[in-house]
Amino acid sequence: MKKVCEYIKLNNLLEKKDNIILGVSGGADSVCLLYIMKELKSEYDLDITAVHINHMIRETAGRDEDFTRNLCEKLGIKFISHKTDCPAISERDGISLEEAGRNERYRLFNETGEKEYGKDKYKIAVAHHMDDLAETLIFNMARGTGINGLASVKCKSGNVIRPLLCVTRAEIEEFLLGAGAEYVNDETNFSDDYARNKIRHKIIPTMNEITEKAVNHMASCAGQLGEIEDYLREQTESIWVKYVRESENEVLISDSVLNEHPALVKRVIHRALTEVAGRARDISAIQIEAVLNLFELQTGRKRDLIYNMEALRVYEGVKIATKKEVSEEDKENILGRLHFEIKDRDFSQNIPTDLYTKWFDYDKIKYSLNVRFRHEGDYLTVNDQNAKKLLSDYMTNEKIPSDKRDEIPLLADNDHILWVVGYRISNYYKVTDETKKIVVATYQRR
Repeated sequence: MKKVCEYIKLNNLLEKKDNIILGVSGGADSVCLLYIMKELKSEYDLDITAVHINHMIRETAGRDEDFTRNLCEKLGIKFISHKTDCPAISERDGISLEEAGRNERYRLFNETGEKEYGKDKYKIAVAHHMDDLAETLIFNMARGTGINGLASVKCKSGNVIRPLLCVTRAEIEEFLLGAGAEYVNDETNFSDDYARNKIRHKIIPTMNEITEKAVNHMASCAGQLGEIEDYLREQTESIWVKYVRESENEVLISDSVLNEHPALVKRVIHRALTEVAGRARDISAIQIEAVLNLFELQTGRKRDLIYNMEALRVYEGVKIATKKEVSEEDKENILGRLHFEIKDRDFSQNIPTDLYTKWFDYDKIKYSLNVRFRHEGDYLTVNDQNAKKLLSDYMTNEKIPSDKRDEIPLLADNDHILWVVGYRISNYYKVTDETKKIVVATYQRR
């Protein structure tokens, strides 16, 4: 108890008149935290609401809920319970049962906190302890996570506090025994069907055999990694502002980022992937390397990534974006905004200079006019000598992003392009003093 109280003060986990949403499952860890928070209630003038989540996984879940309710009534702590169908959510979202349970717990903790106290006016206290920290360290290391994952369990994270991170599971059980406090056992904790249980039952005991206080040492390591992560996050932010440009559903990383340390470059890429995907889960070193390798390739090369993302080598660097599938309806809409008509020339009118209205010499049309997107072999003339240039080369020279090239409407005479809308016209079809009949083409922008 004294150790936890000192830890709370050292890390400023509690302040006077805090509103606390306290996660209580009925197990040893959460019951220990409940007793400690009850003792600190008067000292800090806390308003505590115990929240129990029935995940609807076990038949004995109702027993745990009843036990927790009765214990809170005995201690004079406000109690609220929720039921949520985690197996159904796991199947619906394609995630593990453990992840579904974790997501639902924090969702309901926050939902209850806002209802009871108001937005941003409460803290969530959970009973993670030193063994949990060690298990998470091993679990994330096995999954191939970075420093952030290895230091992910912190005593304070947003509005979540973890007052028991300074004690081991053995110390918690010793405290409960001394207090004569009862608790319930979740029988799934004894099954090795879950990854964390395998770590808890097999790996941690083996490590304790190898070296005394292995859990304490891993906790210390995680703490040091946390400090390193905080520093690297600050450095990443400084170069993010310098080398990254953000827009809707895409991030552009400048070539100049390669002047920075490789560790920071990879962190910038990781953040870019996370920003576009809207999540960090499963963004691995493989994804980061795929993006990093693009910096060495020519413009136009791309890589498919997870979460329907793609990385594209562009002139300025590498762009990461959500893939955009242009539907047939959208294509028709784009082409439908390009109109043309044939008129006798009115010499009293000046040739328009507007970017989206163009005149062409009708008598030079060899085949028939067509509104379409680009085809292989398309070309245009680029000077007064009517020198031909492939449309693909023109787009490359103009640095038109490769992912935009198939969405640019064209006015074409067979494979000779009269007008690359928004860019230029072909010299061959320019109106001259001898032009008698013209094609007036207009593109209606949104």
